[in-house]
Amino acid sequence: MSFRLVCDRPPIMTAVTHPEPQRLFIMQRFTLPIKAMKPALFSLSAALSAAALALTAHAETRVSLDLRLGLPAPIIVEQAPPRPVVERMVVSPGPGYVWIAGHYSWRHGRWEWFPGVWALPPQPGAFYVEGRWDERSRNWIEAHWEMAPPPPPPVEYVVEGPPPPPRQEIIVAQPGPGYIWIGGYWAWHHHHHEWVGGHWEMPPHGHHVWVEPRWEHRGGSYVFIEGSWR
Repeated sequence: MSFRLVCDRPPIMTAVTHPEPQRLFIMQRFTLPIKAMKPALFSLSAALSAAALALTAHAETRVSLDLRLGLPAPIIVEQAPPRPVVERMVVSPGPGYVWIAGHYSWRHGRWEWFPGVWALPPQPGAFYVEGRWDERSRNWIEAHWEMAPPPPPPVEYVVEGPPPPPRQEIIVAQPGPGYIWIGGYWAWHHHHHEWVGGHWEMPPHGHHVWVEPRWEHRGGSYVFIEGSWR
């Protein structure tokens, strides 16, 4: 009986008779899924990188610098600021924002680079002024906001007769971005009417609107009012 019990068991050597196929099967079982997962892992990595870049661009678009309003006191800095880093302007987040280009600032006893950002002026009429370093005096003035001075009252000239009819003119090509076309007009210079031809002009800092000169008929006289920037 003891012999039959031993013979009824499965042969012990069958588990180790052909070890190579079993080992190959095990290696294939673990190797194939890893190869199959490589495209998925690459796609996931690319998606995460794109999302990180999108978040970075979004943050750069909406972060504004902490700049003071008004001229700061100059400080002595012996070394000139490094050359600015070349950068690309991102899309404006909305109306009213001002692009502040990347620049160096003197912080904690060394030059620190601040990337370009869009920022809202602290109040209407404020314009951005870049930092500047004077080589002779070694004075450094940090970047800041300044308020545009109020425009002076327009100059008026009282003339007896009306101006001649306006001339027809052709608007030439704009010389560059930011220029505003100032149409030709009759002015009163040196006690006679003088035609000022139309031209492109760059607005001064803090001004974006050109108020055209005009003639007004007041009583028996004509009044010429100079144009101005606002």
